[in-house]
Amino acid sequence: MREHVAKQNIVDILVVEQSGTSFLEQVQELGLSADLEKKCMDAELFLKTEDTYGKHLYLTGENEKELATEVLLMRHRFTELVASNVVFRQAALTIIQNIYLCKERKIFFSTSRGSTEQERQEALRLFSQPLHQVSIPLEKTLQHLILARIWARILYKADHECLQSAAFKELERVVMALNTLRNIYMLLTIRLVSKITSRINSTYSQSITSEDASQIGTFGVARAAYRYHPSFGVRFSTYASRWILKEIQRQALHSRLIRISTSLVEKISRANRSGDGQQEKEALHTLARATVALGDHPDFLDQYTSDDPAHSTEQKQMSEKMYAAIDMVLTPKSADIIKRRYGIGPYHGQPQSIIQISDVYGVTRGSIYQLEKKALATLAVQLSDGKMKTKKNRSAVA
Repeated sequence: MREHVAKQNIVDILVVEQSGTSFLEQVQELGLSADLEKKCMDAELFLKTEDTYGKHLYLTGENEKELATEVLLMRHRFTELVASNVVFRQAALTIIQNIYLCKERKIFFSTSRGSTEQERQEALRLFSQPLHQVSIPLEKTLQHLILARIWARILYKADHECLQSAAFKELERVVMALNTLRNIYMLLTIRLVSKITSRINSTYSQSITSEDASQIGTFGVARAAYRYHPSFGVRFSTYASRWILKEIQRQALHSRLIRISTSLVEKISRANRSGDGQQEKEALHTLARATVALGDHPDFLDQYTSDDPAHSTEQKQMSEKMYAAIDMVLTPKSADIIKRRYGIGPYHGQPQSIIQISDVYGVTRGSIYQLEKKALATLAVQLSDGKMKTKKNRSAVA
């Protein structure tokens, strides 16, 4: 199990061993309302038959309240189990004391008006109380990110005896219930994800395909599902939409050869909405200087290319250097992945999605993501060195 956890890069996704029970059996164990159970059964059927997704398969306000209540109760149960076990509470104390020492993080579901440090001290006292006096009020339920880090540390530190104990089995059962509730949210928001990803900004769509965006968007739903509660004052669809867009934005900008900060993209959007032409022009010029095209993206280049001839020449030189570097500094497999991903060389004008490439190589999408990430980092270093040398040569000539 430790090896499995070590491969995970997503901190707030709860990792568990694959269950021997089906999804519908896990749903039935939760004891949800008949309406939600029927929707889960219908959604499962539609997905298996690849039929048109039913219009009635969506989350009503009552459905959202029911699921959010179940998530909160499961998080509260997790908090109680951690506080009542010596091994588990030690993991909690380590996380709260070390990782969140200087972080502005909420620890509990409902926070008092005190400072973050006061809340941290309260959490330390809560997990240090005598075992026979353990009492966790609902408002002291752990926030999800704290819970996820505690769970990851428990898995990392657990020995064989701990993994076989009744206390661990019960804690794992609660985590599996949380994941089942998360899966219900994801299953019944497929139309929401499709609607949002079909309208993503062109700045993002030139880095990821719509198919990839849909896959990435489901991670946003998962993160929202773990955290949402009606007390936030918004519907789950509204809350999840922000997480979906945030996840797509992060992944799209992260996969670019030259990184672009999310704050810069948001600045462009705000300027566009407010009609501030000068601010938008300045932000676009900054974006243009940070952009290196991997393939042919005429729409993007027409929008962001600078009028400065010197800049255009430098951009062209860097592109030529990059094409050469792909075959020179990358392994054949990494080079082929980059060429497929951005429509370079034999794949000119036909960029492939991560899903398509993973099917070609017969590996997981995560493996392709990792290889692409390393290859882009290598190319970025190569291009950065080349750019510095170009500037030095230009200075010497001057």
